[in-house]
Amino acid sequence: MKKLVLPVLLILLGTVLVGCPSPKPENWSCPELSTPTVTAKISSNPDKPEKIIIQIDGTPSMKGFVSDRNSRYIRTLRLLRSATNTAFPTTPSPTFYVFGTQRLKEPINHQSAETAWFYSGGRPELRDAATHKIIAPQKTDPPNSLYVIVTDLYQEKAQWEDLVAQLKDHYLLKDDAVGIIAVKSEFLGDIYDVGLDNIRYPSVKTNHPFYILVLGRYSQVKQYFDKIKSESQNTGLNFPSENFVIFSTQIFEKPALLQINDNEQPTPSSSSPTSDNPQKSGIRRVEVINDGRIVIKKVENPQNVERLIIPSQTSNDSPKETSLKYRLNYNPLPYTLPLGNSASYQLNGNSDFNNNTKEFKKLDPQSSLIPLQLTNWQSTNNQLEFNALINLDNNPQGIGVYRLIFDVFPEKISGSSRPYQAPSWWKDWSFGENEIFAGDRTYNLQPFLYNLGDTTFRIIENKPNVALGRLCFIIHKK
Repeated sequence: MKKLVLPVLLILLGTVLVGCPSPKPENWSCPELSTPTVTAKISSNPDKPEKIIIQIDGTPSMKGFVSDRNSRYIRTLRLLRSATNTAFPTTPSPTFYVFGTQRLKEPINHQSAETAWFYSGGRPELRDAATHKIIAPQKTDPPNSLYVIVTDLYQEKAQWEDLVAQLKDHYLLKDDAVGIIAVKSEFLGDIYDVGLDNIRYPSVKTNHPFYILVLGRYSQVKQYFDKIKSESQNTGLNFPSENFVIFSTQIFEKPALLQINDNEQPTPSSSSPTSDNPQKSGIRRVEVINDGRIVIKKVENPQNVERLIIPSQTSNDSPKETSLKYRLNYNPLPYTLPLGNSASYQLNGNSDFNNNTKEFKKLDPQSSLIPLQLTNWQSTNNQLEFNALINLDNNPQGIGVYRLIFDVFPEKISGSSRPYQAPSWWKDWSFGENEIFAGDRTYNLQPFLYNLGDTTFRIIENKPNVALGRLCFIIHKK
């Protein structure tokens, strides 16, 4: 009988081992969100433009800016030349042109734009402004040129749409940038083309706005803006930072990721039913995920991956959901429009789920089993705050390990809701058709800028690889 003991024990041990297989080891790396080529170029040292072309509106509407020989307008023209030479010291000095309904072929002496006769409208092409007709680079200009346009932006309504269309076709759709600097200057003269009837207001004395458009590669526009801003401070012009805006289809330097501290437990949101203690629902942040079928011990870049255990709630008195608070730091490109108080997200197609098996299967983005939703987006100081609303139900089909990848995007334009925040001067410096004329404002400025901003973000909506962040979760629902 004793001879049978050892074989029996071995058989029993084998049965136990077969009945309790060890979990399958898995490693995981949250797929890197590739940086778009244009953004990569932006982050590197900017290349120098082959040529810098400064085009000055020479129509009579600009004449009032030079009535004062020390006006901010004249001082700004001088600043543009000096800033160009210091921002791009190896590029030849800028070439100046005058434009009205077209750009005249002959370059001008930059100092002539400081005199009243320059704006006399002596030539038919200089009696009215058509900025939209000079946006397209000319065939005689080198392909890598930086364009600077100085104008008061007084045009008929139809031309606003044409101007935006030209900026879109020749710059934004080509991943180039449109920069605008808003400046006010002493002014004494006539203001033309006001309203749909193109009314003329004579002898207006005011601080009148004019605008500097800078068109070209983002890196070059940004470098030029930096130099203009610093030199404006050195010369006493002191252009406010908020008056510099770059419209670009790339609005961030690199995609944002979660920042997870394994030594701390997740923070409940104020709206969570268990907000006073995240452990009430049994949710825990862990380093190792093990559901008995698979075990995930090694995660690349663990500081960017949230790993949670979420127990299902079986009691009728227990909450069926809870909410955790997260913060995403993103890196906007300088001078681009800040994001509005909203964002959108989608489940990446590489997300998967094992449902109590040793094999992961792709997860349908529309599946009702997905244990969390991202809600309550708020943008403040280059941070996106949001809540992860977690489903605590005990549906057996939802038990298992989820590897979730969420890509975050700016909110899409919907009606009057916009995914960006507009500077206050867009409204403060603008007046419309049914408003009283104001010499210190620009007719229909706000509609033009909103049109340009909306156009920029609609291009962003339709571009691949423009997610501003990627959120990675490993969740063991048990």
